[in-house]
Amino acid sequence: GDTTQQLNSMATAAMRMRRSLALCYHLTAALLLLAFLHAPLAGAQPLPWQLCDSAAGNYTEGSAYQANIRALAGGLPRNASASPALFAKGAAGAAPDAVYALALCRGDTNASSCAACVAAAFRNAQQLCAFNRHATMFDDPCILRYSGQDFLANVTDNSGRFVAFNGNNVSAGAAAAAFDAASGRLVNATADYAAGDPTRRFGTGEEGYDATYPKIYSLAQCTPDMEAADCRSCLRDIIEKFTPQYFVGKPGGRVFGVRCNFRFETYSFFSGRPLLQLPDVLPPAPAPAPAAAEEGEFLKQKTNKK
Repeated sequence: GDTTQQLNSMATAAMRMRRSLALCYHLTAALLLLAFLHAPLAGAQPLPWQLCDSAAGNYTEGSAYQANIRALAGGLPRNASASPALFAKGAAGAAPDAVYALALCRGDTNASSCAACVAAAFRNAQQLCAFNRHATMFDDPCILRYSGQDFLANVTDNSGRFVAFNGNNVSAGAAAAAFDAASGRLVNATADYAAGDPTRRFGTGEEGYDATYPKIYSLAQCTPDMEAADCRSCLRDIIEKFTPQYFVGKPGGRVFGVRCNFRFETYSFFSGRPLLQLPDVLPPAPAPAPAAAEEGEFLKQKTNKK
C-alpha cells in the first residue's frame, strides 16, 4: 500500500515537472524566435503566437467539445479559402458544448496558402493551448480564434492582442520625430484604405523616405463583417493606444488583433504592389545611420478587454 502510494506520488510529480518544463520551453522558444522578426518573415520563424485562456475552462479528450472543434477544423479552412474575403466564421454543437470560431487570412495571400494556414492554426491551437476551451492563434497569413462563448456577434471586440516592435532605433532627435511622423501618416492612410475596402477591409501602403530608409511599408486589415466606420475605429484604437507606448523611434512594429491589425516596416513584407502609394517624404535633414542597438524583438502580450 505505502509503495503504491509512493509510486503514484512520484508519477504525479514527474507529470507536473514535464508540464512545467514544457511551459518554460514554449515561453523561451517564443522569446528566442522573436529575435528574428526584424528580418523578412520568409526567412524568420517567430510565428505562430498563441493566446491560451485557461480561465475559460478546459475540455477533455474524447468530449463533445473536442469533437466540435474538430468539426470546425474540418470545414473552416475550406470555407475561408473559398471566400472572396478570405474569411469564415462558424459554430458547431449545442450548449454547453457549442464551439464558435473565426478565421481571417491576409488579403494579399492566395486560397491555398489561406487554407493551409487555417488548418495549421487549428492543429497548433490544440497543441499549444491543449484542452483550453478558448484559444487564439496569430500567424502569417492567418488568424484563428475558437471559444465556447459566442464572440462572433460582437464585431467590435478586439480584446486579446499581441504587440511586437523592432529592437533597433531610428536616429535620434528631429530625424527620429520626422520618421515617426512619416510612418504615422502612412499607417493612418493605410487604415483609411482598409476601412474603405468593401470586400476585404484590407490595405497595404508604401511611402518613400530617405537614404537610410528608402521606403516605409504598411498593412492594415479588419474582419470583413465589420462596417467601414467600425473597422476604422478599431484600427484607430490600436494605432493610438500602442504607437506612443511601443513604436516611438522604431523602424518597425505590429499589433495583432482578431478583429483588426496593422503593421509597418522599412522593408517590403507583403505580396504584390502596394494598394496605396503616398508621395515621398523629405525629412528636415539627412538621417545618419541608425544608432547601434542590440538586435532583437520584444513582445508584449495584451489580454485586457479594452
